[in-house]
Amino acid sequence: MNLVNRIIVVLLLIAAFVFSCAGFFVMLLARNSIATTVQPTLNALTDPTQIFPLLFCLGLAVLVAVLALLLLYAELMPSGKVRMRLKSIQGADVMMSADAIVTQLQFALDPLPGVINVTPKVSKGKDDAVDVLVELATTSDISVKQKTDEVMDVTRSVLEGGLGLRVGKVQIKIDQMKAPKKGAPSLPKMDLPRLISAKQEEANDNAAK
Repeated sequence: MNLVNRIIVVLLLIAAFVFSCAGFFVMLLARNSIATTVQPTLNALTDPTQIFPLLFCLGLAVLVAVLALLLLYAELMPSGKVRMRLKSIQGADVMMSADAIVTQLQFALDPLPGVINVTPKVSKGKDDAVDVLVELATTSDISVKQKTDEVMDVTRSVLEGGLGLRVGKVQIKIDQMKAPKKGAPSLPKMDLPRLISAKQEEANDNAAK
């Protein structure tokens, strides 16, 4: 419903802008002719012998009311999880939500060494297989090729071995953190035991004085 809501809001804003501009110029330039223009329409609506204008207005009101009720129902009704119809390795039909697949992939990919953040995205692919896009944020010291192969193996193991689903396309995007610049000033290391002993000697000297 987010796309529908956005379209409706955009159309309403455009209509409000157009009507406000038209009303402004009409009131500014053609104020005297408003009465002569509107009066025939009012007479047609109030004339009991003219039934077509009445039917048009009633039909338009009913149509707007029905559309409003449908949109209100679609907006307020409880939205369940969208399930995808997929094929298992054995060829059986499987109904599974994308959230469940993403959760399993995150649970398996998060603990991998060097992985800071992982965002899997799944969709229904060709022949009811699962297409996967894995976006990774990693440390700078990893090998991109080795990590790509590792993520690919884990992804296929989760989907085929764990969930028994047929795997389609698997895409992996890796974003590495920048390595620290060479020659950057480092903070001096403190010798804590030596510092404590120096403080104790200073305290003893002050007490002796």
